[in-house]
Amino acid sequence: MHALTIVAVGLALAGFAFLSLVNARRPTTKETPLADHELPGPALVPFIGRIHDLPIDYMWLKFKQWADTYGPIYRTEMLGAKFIIISDEKIAEELLVKRAKIYSDRPVIRSLFDSKSTHGSMEYLPLMGKNQYWARQRKFTHAYLTEATNAQYHGLMYHEVKRWLWRLLQNPDDFAFSLEDMASKVMVTLTWDDPTLSEYCTKSAWGLLTQMSPAGPITNVLTPLWHLPEFMNPWKIAEHKRHDEQQHWWMERLITTRQKMARHEQRPCFTRTFLENSKSTRISGDYEASSVIGMMALVGIFTVAGPLYYFLVSMVHHPDWMKKCQEEVDLVCGDRLPVLDDYPNLPILRACIKETMRWKPNVPTGVAHEVEADDFYRGYFIQKGTRILPLDWAFLRNPTKYPDPENYRPERWLESGWPTYQEPLTVHPTIKGMSSFGWGQRQCLGMSLTQDELLVACGALAWAFTLKKKVDPKTGLEIDVPLDKSNSLLIVKPDPFQMAFEPRSEAKTQRIIEMWEEADSQDQKDREAFLQVAKMINKEKEIRELER
Repeated sequence: MHALTIVAVGLALAGFAFLSLVNARRPTTKETPLADHELPGPALVPFIGRIHDLPIDYMWLKFKQWADTYGPIYRTEMLGAKFIIISDEKIAEELLVKRAKIYSDRPVIRSLFDSKSTHGSMEYLPLMGKNQYWARQRKFTHAYLTEATNAQYHGLMYHEVKRWLWRLLQNPDDFAFSLEDMASKVMVTLTWDDPTLSEYCTKSAWGLLTQMSPAGPITNVLTPLWHLPEFMNPWKIAEHKRHDEQQHWWMERLITTRQKMARHEQRPCFTRTFLENSKSTRISGDYEASSVIGMMALVGIFTVAGPLYYFLVSMVHHPDWMKKCQEEVDLVCGDRLPVLDDYPNLPILRACIKETMRWKPNVPTGVAHEVEADDFYRGYFIQKGTRILPLDWAFLRNPTKYPDPENYRPERWLESGWPTYQEPLTVHPTIKGMSSFGWGQRQCLGMSLTQDELLVACGALAWAFTLKKKVDPKTGLEIDVPLDKSNSLLIVKPDPFQMAFEPRSEAKTQRIIEMWEEADSQDQKDREAFLQVAKMINKEKEIRELER
């Protein structure tokens, strides 16, 4: 670290400690609300709270350990920031849903520039404060995703799943790249009608996720470091580069779409729909539009890739459920891939997907809310600005609701003796409404997209392959697939692992090749036909201009 940076770090921490001491000694006034009793929680060290023993890796495990000690709602602090951790779904419902009017703000993400968009940056809808930009962008996103869902995503999921199966045949060891690329191709085609953008979009998505996570830049934990002057602040310099590059790329996509529309060469997509109807929206202009559309593309990768990775892990470790999924898909679909209309007839597949998301939740810490006004709950005082963390890891391991919570038990969704069983099985189990998608006014808008893409992708895997542990060619021994190794970002995925995709038969192998060749050929023909029409329109336009 640069010498000036080291000095500045020391000064920043010393200044923060002084301010904390002043605040700690500030006397209580008549205006200070009185609580019946204080929230329980771990003992707080002056100035730093509990940041010294809160691990960056697998932070949710420590929060769960404290919940087991201090109860379903407790408080802690980290460098002056106040936190309330909730590990009971009923309490989360009472605060984040029933009192959503004051519990729907977001805290600042320190290592992002104006993450709450309080100064009009308007870039990151899921992180945005509860303001005018958030309200109109949420309405915009809901409308576009609803249209895509109702249109069954214009067949894009089926097309990309066929490509993915073919790629798994060609290069099964590269499954992690092709898995994320499939999810990305669905989103970039919906948003810009250009599947070639997927690789960059995936890189951009994980870059943003890293920047916004506690396990990302140290400035998300040691927040005073963010305020160092930029010339000695490597974290701020790096974020400027990432942010500006991402924003430029989003804007470039909108400008390119507008240019293609002028040439009549742009097929339908979210960006074209906006440009054709921009006057009927409250979106302020190109900058905001490129941001909200770009953010849709990024989030659509996060929400699908994590659960899909863990579905692979689940099936490798539970071949009995792999076989049950295969038998169900064979019975319902025969020699074709599952489609969304098969949803009512695939309860076993849906149960395995839902149990995967319970067993290995995608957002184990939950996403923090920030309370907008002083409040009381069960006699406890909750101060304005407190961060409320709904601990999804604890919700989904509640032994009363989920008996035997540490084990993978899809039957809990299929058999009437379990607390979670619901009828009819043509509708349930469904992942919609799971706590992993958030709470109240902050519930994820992509639940339908996630459910649909997982059904199509997981169903296709069951139809095409047997998912197994890979055998080491040198030793002849199976290579283990770890259950407890993952990143520690806000949205998690397992650490890189190896596995085998064994085609279920030679006939299915040939059918996978044929399906992709047919789909790819048809897509090329459709694009060429569209461009031919565009050329005719442009030619007629040139003739009319010459005649004038």
